[in-house]
Amino acid sequence: MRGERRPPVVVTAEERAVVEARLARRDLPRRVRERLEMVKARAVGQGIPAISDWSGRSPRTVRYWLDRYRAEGIAALADHPRAGRPPRADAAYRHALEEAVTRLPPELGLGFDVWTSARLSAYLAETTGVEIAPSWLRTLLAQQDFVCGRPKHTLRHLRDAEEVAACEKELQAAGENRGPGLGAL
Repeated sequence: MRGERRPPVVVTAEERAVVEARLARRDLPRRVRERLEMVKARAVGQGIPAISDWSGRSPRTVRYWLDRYRAEGIAALADHPRAGRPPRADAAYRHALEEAVTRLPPELGLGFDVWTSARLSAYLAETTGVEIAPSWLRTLLAQQDFVCGRPKHTLRHLRDAEEVAACEKELQAAGENRGPGLGAL
C-alpha cells in the first residue's frame, strides 16, 4: 500500500560478509554490482536518500531493490531474462565457431584453404543446425576478437621461377628492340 510504512531493511553482519564477498568478484554484471552496493550501503547505516544520491537512482528504485533483497536474498538482485526470441548463437554455437576458425578448412576435410564468412556460415549450419547470415557471423567473430578480412588469392606459388625469368628477359629484349613509332602507343 502506498501510505503503509515498511520496516527498514536490516542487514546482519553475516549477510554483509556475503555481500562483500560477492562484490569482490570481477565477473559481476554492472547492474548487479550497483544493487549489491546499495545493500552494503544500507548495512553500514546509510539511509535511502543518501543511497539514492550517490547511485543516481530514485528513492523508490532503491527501496524496490532493498525490499527484493530482504524478501529473496542476493539472487533477487540479478536481472530477469529479457523477453523476446532467444539468441540463435548460443554458447554451443559460439564454441563451434571458435573451434572452426582456429583450424584450417583442409583439417576439417573441406576442399578450400581459406575461410570466408559465407563458407564458415554454411559449414556451421551443416554441423550445428543453426543458420546465421554471413554478415551477422562477422559481428560474432568481432565480438570474440577475431579479425575478418578479404583473402588475397594469388597463384604466385604455382609459377615456375625459370619460366618467369625467361619471360621477363624476352619482354625486356622486346622493349629494347621496338621500332620507331611504337613508343607512341
